[in-house]
Amino acid sequence: MAAHPIAPPLTVDEFLHVRGENDDNRCELVDGEVLERPLTGYTHDRVKTNLNRLFDRAGIDQLGFESWVEHSFRVTELDAFTPDVAIIRKERLTGRTDNSPTTGAPEIAIEVAINDKPSALQHKISTYLKNGAHAVCCAYPDGKYVVVYTAHEWRQLRIDDTLEFATLLPGIIISIAAIFEGV
Repeated sequence: MAAHPIAPPLTVDEFLHVRGENDDNRCELVDGEVLERPLTGYTHDRVKTNLNRLFDRAGIDQLGFESWVEHSFRVTELDAFTPDVAIIRKERLTGRTDNSPTTGAPEIAIEVAINDKPSALQHKISTYLKNGAHAVCCAYPDGKYVVVYTAHEWRQLRIDDTLEFATLLPGIIISIAAIFEGV
């Protein structure tokens, strides 16, 4: 049996070159491997839309942040992720006119976990946190709960709980029940 060479991992530059800056495909680069993001449906998109709306209505803009849906980030040289929702400092976006991913991790990355490959999701969580994210949240519509990861802990929030980031977003309180409204 002939041995087949294993291709070296792709870098973000190679990934962007192959994919093209304006290509709107559904791929991410996870530890040098191109992974196609699963197609989404109503439940996924409802939760993503709720999250974006709730953060905007809570007034994060008054604290110098914006909520973005499916904005791409160049987190490391082998990782380019597109979280479902990202909370980003406005200053990081000021003056940008190119179509390339934002460098570094978002301040808060939120993934709506429905069909995600567990090993890829775990890699994304740890990579976001190692590269500057304040927190990573995984929303699970089927169980109607959110898991929040920080550099020091993780916690699971149920339907009667609230999502808060007091040191980063003082006064911003998001109801877990509201995240899953309509699901």
